[in-house]
Amino acid sequence: MPQGAPKTATPPPIPQTPTITVPGSDGKPITIPIPFTQHDVDVLLSRRSELGTQMNSANGRRNELSRSLRNARPGPDQAGLETRISQLDARIMSIESEMAGVGRALSAAPSGLQQTTTSTGVPRPYGQPTSSQVTAIAILSIIFVLAPLAFAAARIAIRRAAHPPAPQIPKDVSDRLERMEQGIEAVAVEVERIGEGQRFVTQLMSDRAQRAALPEGVPRT
Repeated sequence: MPQGAPKTATPPPIPQTPTITVPGSDGKPITIPIPFTQHDVDVLLSRRSELGTQMNSANGRRNELSRSLRNARPGPDQAGLETRISQLDARIMSIESEMAGVGRALSAAPSGLQQTTTSTGVPRPYGQPTSSQVTAIAILSIIFVLAPLAFAAARIAIRRAAHPPAPQIPKDVSDRLERMEQGIEAVAVEVERIGEGQRFVTQLMSDRAQRAALPEGVPRT
């Protein structure tokens, strides 16, 4: 450098952010930076939630393809289903690897930052339920909720059919029947009295006829 020329200051090296590298589905590494601010933590938490949704979707799609493979005919259809299942398996492994890397990055964050990780550093994915899960929930609801209600309603209907309610009698008809019952009882009492009188008269006439038939000289009592 010639004498008298101004010296140029060398810029300080830019510090590199520590990262975590995990393998991707296509073989290329995925770099996940370790968070040092609350914003970085929030970004990783959002990324982990999205990965959990993708995991649920991939698992549901794989289950559907597995059921289709059982009924597929040998040939191109079966081979195509097996290829798609293999691709989904690779995708699921890549998502699991990336989720593990996110968990490790969150675990390596400085203390004091708000973060929600599991004990193993890998989040538990929760997302939209798959079609098979929805079907299972509907079947369980029918078995344990609707079926007991239907059985109870059927038992009540059977009991009501076996024991029909007594017909309601109008009040005027009920009063008339009560008066008829009282009149019949009064007539029965009078008939009983007439019968007793007839028996008494019959007994007197019988005694008189017996005394009249006695011969002369026999005292009549």
